[in-house]
Amino acid sequence: MKLLGSGFVVTETSFAGTTAGASSGQPGEGFRIQKVTAFCGGTTVAANSSGGIKLVVGRSSGNPQSTYVVLPYPKQGDASSLASAAPLSVTLEGLDIRANWFEAFSNESAAGGWGIFVLGE
Repeated sequence: MKLLGSGFVVTETSFAGTTAGASSGQPGEGFRIQKVTAFCGGTTVAANSSGGIKLVVGRSSGNPQSTYVVLPYPKQGDASSLASAAPLSVTLEGLDIRANWFEAFSNESAAGGWGIFVLGE
């Protein structure tokens, strides 16, 4: 297993993924995502339905096929609370997601930052 992509940001943006030409774009000729570790260093943003980080996969950026929300907001208690949240880390293993392209997006800013490691073959 090797690192396919990683990134770290504190703002709402795309921040980790493959680049154009990373694969042929033909089904089954890309790579397999096997493990994803996503984390947040803490945030003061109120939790909402958009979640924290989403991982989008597909044949290309013009042909996304699935979205996997891999990290919720690291909130404790009332979801509308503006109180600071403690750091949170989530690891998903044994995924076997076949794709030719992927990109991670943070859905909100976080003072402690959002990060992701995508591993596979």
